[in-house]
Amino acid sequence: MSGGMREKKKNARYKSIVKTAEQLFLENGLDAVQMQDVADADGIGIATLFRYFPKKERLIVAVAVSCLEKIVEDFQRIVTANSSAYDRLEQVLDYLMGHPTEKEEVWKSARFREAFESYASFAKKSLDGIEEYIETQKVIALILMKIIEDGKVDGSIRKDIPVKEAIITIVNAYGTFGNNISLKSAISYLEEDIAIHIQQRMLKEILLSYLRP
Repeated sequence: MSGGMREKKKNARYKSIVKTAEQLFLENGLDAVQMQDVADADGIGIATLFRYFPKKERLIVAVAVSCLEKIVEDFQRIVTANSSAYDRLEQVLDYLMGHPTEKEEVWKSARFREAFESYASFAKKSLDGIEEYIETQKVIALILMKIIEDGKVDGSIRKDIPVKEAIITIVNAYGTFGNNISLKSAISYLEEDIAIHIQQRMLKEILLSYLRP
């Protein structure tokens, strides 16, 4: 087998392991899933799994990075669309909403990111490979800077506010709220509670109204 074919096969196996692990983590939780569970589900030996991921936390980080990379691809598509900066920002927030019945993969990724960030925050030391996750977050921030610069030019976003700080704050706040509210969707609400999608829509309107000229 040529070197190129071996590398292609190796990359395919890596992606398969990460996808399998993500499914197991979502179904059972980060703590409950063991490396042997991942190996069995992916149809490989435990020794093969450890060659790719020497310890479980490295696999967890790899899944987290994979989730962020999906966002990078979708944000790049949104940011390069032929519309005003304000409209593109609204599309970003709609994307982050990720309703489970309409955008199942987005919603699942949001669920995992929420679990991962909680897991990482309670870790006694920095997770192995966390730098890659942080770098991917930076890539997302750079993509969003395109909206900021375009908003200054097309006038669709106020110029009398610190636009960079405002947009980053809005995206972070909305993303965190969206993750939390989606995670609670399986919990029984009282009759008088407000539906999740209504809360999301109202928050989006509140945040975007701050940016309108």
